[in-house]
Amino acid sequence: MSLLYPLFLAGIAAAAAPILLHMIRRHTRQRVTFSSLMFLRPTMPRFRSRSRLEHVLLLIVRCSVLCLLAFAFARPFLARPAATGAADSSKRIVLLIDTSASMRRSGLWTRALDEAQSVLKETGPADRVCVMSFDQGTRTLIGFDQWQTMAPAQRAAIASQEISKLSPGWSSTDLGHALVTAADALEDDEANDGAQSRAQCRIVLIGDLQQGSKLDALLAYEWPQRTELVVKAIPCRGVTNASLQLLANRDSLGPARSDDSPDIRITNSPDATNDHFQLHWADSAQPGAAVDVYVAAGHSTVVHAPAEPNQQTSARLVLTGDDQDFDNTLYVMPQLRRQVNILYLGRDDPNDTAGMLYYLRQAFGTGKALTSRIVRHPGSEVLDAADIVTAHLIVVTDNVNQQNITALRRYLESGKPLLFAMRSAEAADALSGLAGVDTIDAQEAEVSRYAMLGRLEFDHPLLKPFSDPRFGDFTRIHFWKHRRVDTASCPGARVLARFDNGDPAWFEVPVGRGTLLVWTSGWQPSDSDLALSSKFVPLLYGTLEYGGTLTEHPSQYFVGDAVPITGRIPAGTTDIQVRKPDGVTVRMDGNQQTFTQTDLPGIYSISDSTRDTDPQFFAVNLPAAESRTDPMPVEDLEKRDVPLTPTAAVVSEVAQRAARHNSFTEMESQQKLWRWVLVATLILLLIETWLGGWLGTPQRETERLGTPLTRPGPAPEREPI
Repeated sequence: MSLLYPLFLAGIAAAAAPILLHMIRRHTRQRVTFSSLMFLRPTMPRFRSRSRLEHVLLLIVRCSVLCLLAFAFARPFLARPAATGAADSSKRIVLLIDTSASMRRSGLWTRALDEAQSVLKETGPADRVCVMSFDQGTRTLIGFDQWQTMAPAQRAAIASQEISKLSPGWSSTDLGHALVTAADALEDDEANDGAQSRAQCRIVLIGDLQQGSKLDALLAYEWPQRTELVVKAIPCRGVTNASLQLLANRDSLGPARSDDSPDIRITNSPDATNDHFQLHWADSAQPGAAVDVYVAAGHSTVVHAPAEPNQQTSARLVLTGDDQDFDNTLYVMPQLRRQVNILYLGRDDPNDTAGMLYYLRQAFGTGKALTSRIVRHPGSEVLDAADIVTAHLIVVTDNVNQQNITALRRYLESGKPLLFAMRSAEAADALSGLAGVDTIDAQEAEVSRYAMLGRLEFDHPLLKPFSDPRFGDFTRIHFWKHRRVDTASCPGARVLARFDNGDPAWFEVPVGRGTLLVWTSGWQPSDSDLALSSKFVPLLYGTLEYGGTLTEHPSQYFVGDAVPITGRIPAGTTDIQVRKPDGVTVRMDGNQQTFTQTDLPGIYSISDSTRDTDPQFFAVNLPAAESRTDPMPVEDLEKRDVPLTPTAAVVSEVAQRAARHNSFTEMESQQKLWRWVLVATLILLLIETWLGGWLGTPQRETERLGTPLTRPGPAPEREPI
């Protein structure tokens, strides 16, 4: 017999209360009325002790009631070690091995294999075992069914042979998804195997349990009650681990600078013992050129990478000075500068500050990732076909002849954008020709002082960057002149912005696969101060992006990312080749949209085997979270309701007692002996009620006190003398 809450036995001390009450009880004597006491012989009274116990049987019953109540609150149960031993003899185990990039640290993988071998050696013939490995995904090496088909004497050896073929990869650690997959595998096997439905379900996790592991999958998962987790954490001997990460260039369209070396963030581990490192290019022509970096433990710093003048296609940045080198290499793609061709149709002088061309050239200045080439052409002269074909954007500010209108409509129908800025109402003829309608009614609007933009469609892709309230204030832009255009005559026209008087300010007209963007007011100083506003340059670049000109594919990815192929290779390509950093070539057909085999860090190239074109490159690096190698507190798993089996490596003595108490709680909840104790208590209470009533009757009280005194009879009469 065992007790779940033995401290409640202290309530037995309450049994002293009935004993004290019985000892100090004073009985009231029966009063007897006498006419006179003169005829009674006086005697000395006989005293007896008032502390003598009375009604011992009633006292025993009342004390027993209190003792049984204390015993019921202590929650008794019968420990069954034989049943526990039977359960231990049959176990259902999932062996979960971490193969993420952080397991590449020195000494970790060898010790992880030793732990896995020891777990397999401890399995018995009646056990069912499943072996899984995980990093960013989870893979099954040996399933439960495959384990059962093996001979019992060869199971451990075959599983050890499969485990020895594993090696750490370069992917991140999704621990939450791996635990959920393992728990589901246990439940599925238990449902399919009714003979061992009461076998212990256990997941044995072998890994470094590093801080960068993802646990998101456990948040919305209800952990099975009978499934326990055994964590065999592998500690690392070297604690200093510094990593480097490429920072995105937020100002790629800003002015170009002479040094285009990237900015690098270097992070040091919280428990590091070293804080001085060196950063240099691995393939540098000057191997001695390095940058000394100081990073305190648990902090990060941003440094400018050393200049590399010989960098042509790609380069490797290397960090030295820490204990672990698995995350000390960063693959960097060069910043390639693109050229944008803009065709301007108008009479403006490029150096005239009163015209629109001057401000257009200022807006499309040379940046870090973009150079512009603006070709000016009078609209009355015939356009060169080569200028139209190579133009990424055409800006029309004047009337154009019919021959040019035909060429510009073909340009629009091919899917490219055209910006039409109305300098005067006479430009309505050219606008109607480009829109493909007979006539468009346009006239000069009457403006008393100035007009402002009153309503904008921020859900349109051109204006969506201004949807943030911090950037959506257009009230400071004044329009001195504008044209009133009847958009009802343009089929499919959509007004993007209106003036405060309701006239359309900006609207678009679909022409084929392209878009005709119309501004009813120019940006020259005589029409508005739009060119002096901070919104002018984003609007022009937004027009290029809306037409697909500035759509860029990232050149930096992480291991496991899916890389889009569409847009990197010309349309119609049927044989695409992707060359991995280890030299392996992967062939893809034209129907595949993404490349998913990014399992190695390095430089990948995409080429078309059927055409003689330059290959496209992209870099793949280690995920930043994998460099957070400081140990994860085991409490992070307990907070997500994952029960841990006590082990000397992870769980403390307090956790061991808690686990033992949980097993006792399960036994007690199954037996519920306290109910029978309460039944016995109720029976004793009934006996106590009857016994107390019986002993308190007058007849029993008289028998206890003895024969009562009787009134003497009348005195005999005296005879007369």
